[in-house]
Amino acid sequence: MDCSFPTQVHSLLDASVSQAVFERLHNAAEQHGKSIYEALVKEHKICIARKHKKADYAFAARRRNIKRIGLPQVRDYRLNLLAQEERSFQEQIDQKARGYPEMVPLLVIQVGGRDHE
Repeated sequence: MDCSFPTQVHSLLDASVSQAVFERLHNAAEQHGKSIYEALVKEHKICIARKHKKADYAFAARRRNIKRIGLPQVRDYRLNLLAQEERSFQEQIDQKARGYPEMVPLLVIQVGGRDHE
């Protein structure tokens, strides 16, 4: 038994009406999604801070180990490599910390039904 309904486009809105409807929908989505967005931003900041703290601990432990072992020139070389790695990590985490919110509607339709007999 086929339960699908035939899909037909009965009319299209004119461009100015479509723009007004879109703006109204966009404003409503922003208003209703604001608290969700703010909660996501807060959770993201907590996650970034946690990653930063773990990385600081790991880099400090590695630095202590490097300072204990090897010739001075070897230690300096390894410390320089570690510093480069730490800068690279910091750049990556800074990039992840920036958020660029955007709402992109994929499809805006008005669904209407007809009376079924």
